[in-house]
Amino acid sequence: MPTDLTAIDLATLNTVQGLIVAALRNQCCLWEQQSSDAAADGRLSSALMLEQWAFAADLLAGLVSTEVSALFGQALDARMNWSSPRSAGDQLLDALTLEIASAQSEPLVPV
Repeated sequence: MPTDLTAIDLATLNTVQGLIVAALRNQCCLWEQQSSDAAADGRLSSALMLEQWAFAADLLAGLVSTEVSALFGQALDARMNWSSPRSAGDQLLDALTLEIASAQSEPLVPV
């Protein structure tokens, strides 16, 4: 992890969080369905194992979401704590503007 948290791109961090959590939740749903199917077929041992895997994937998705959110908060806080004569509100507006601009497919340029 970089020591300079101001260097972390917040839009990329949000995208990565969304992708990882979605992949884990999708895998969780798949294992839950497979567990249900195995139970219906009488393969109770397999059903229990798949149910436990689904539970673990769900826990992991929550943990990843929490940790990435915490990192996002730390990075945003690092940006806000720059020594500047500007007010905290102006600094927050700058940080949000940077995040929105980095998420745009086209640069925001006045015409």
